[in-house]
Amino acid sequence: MIKTKIKRIEELNDKYLIMNEKEMKFLRKCLKSRKQDVRWTAAEILVGWYTPENERLLYNLTYDKAELVCVEAADALCIGRTRRSLSRLRDLMEDERTLVRGYAVASFFQVWVNCFSWNEKSMRAYLCFEETMEAEENKTWVKLFYEQNKIRARGKKGFEKLFYILKHGSNHYVKASAIQIAKDMRSIFNQEEINAGLEKAIDSLEYEYQKEDIKKYIQTKEPIKILLLDQTNSGVTQLLEYMGEEETEMYVRSAGLHPSGKIEKWVLDILLKEDDITRYQCSSPIEELCKYDYLVPVGIHLDEKAYPFQRIYTGYQDFDKKQISREEAKEMICRIEADLEKENHF
Repeated sequence: MIKTKIKRIEELNDKYLIMNEKEMKFLRKCLKSRKQDVRWTAAEILVGWYTPENERLLYNLTYDKAELVCVEAADALCIGRTRRSLSRLRDLMEDERTLVRGYAVASFFQVWVNCFSWNEKSMRAYLCFEETMEAEENKTWVKLFYEQNKIRARGKKGFEKLFYILKHGSNHYVKASAIQIAKDMRSIFNQEEINAGLEKAIDSLEYEYQKEDIKKYIQTKEPIKILLLDQTNSGVTQLLEYMGEEETEMYVRSAGLHPSGKIEKWVLDILLKEDDITRYQCSSPIEELCKYDYLVPVGIHLDEKAYPFQRIYTGYQDFDKKQISREEAKEMICRIEADLEKENHF
């Protein structure tokens, strides 16, 4: 039986190690398929594999005439790290198609952070730019993404307008998007405020399933989200990320200040012995910086002034081992979790 391109793409998405060049070449070729469902599926997968070449291809795909492909490309271009991508998303923020504008607004902020970081100076500049762009927008659904970005720019503070839209909006789709944004913004530091805002909106919701979903959601505990950082993200932090997902309740990712693009063989030897690896494992640059509560430097020192919206855990900033065992990785990541839970009185 001949596999469809969609099926082959989905299988690549299930891989847990970085794709080889043959697989990446196939995926890039799919971006030029005559079938739009193949093109947008390929774009959806590429968002998980940053390279300058993939950024360029996603940039080109934003010119696709099929609206859903353009939407997916604009969404996936959130991984962009260049002013060229920023400029293209800025143009799409004025597109005549509502869906395109909304996803372009969301991605623009993430690329802005990738280019200029998430600090007070860059956020002041973003808010000045955003005010001008939002004034031209008349769709509430798109304005929600502007509001999401403003909350992030304030360090995940100031939810009044979001909750007003959620409580008083008349459009079901807008309300559903507002609920999702509130969930995306919840952290260990603001979860009480988010929960209270969602609870107050329950009676204004039309559908019972939404009400029940919120009631269940506000009973859950937000996980601590950490980003492990070192120079290359090819060795120790890779294993710590994996063990964090396996052994802790935290949300754990890793990145390198100067990622090598490859994983060291000793890490692969350990990981390939595991039977249940189901996620990406590749050397990555810093992405989605505003997602994390804590930055965890491993063998490097970070300037706290450069990261004003997160806390920095310094327990391993002087760590100098180049290779560790699975057991050592488990001990390290569990110590991090215990220390952070103690600090936050969990």
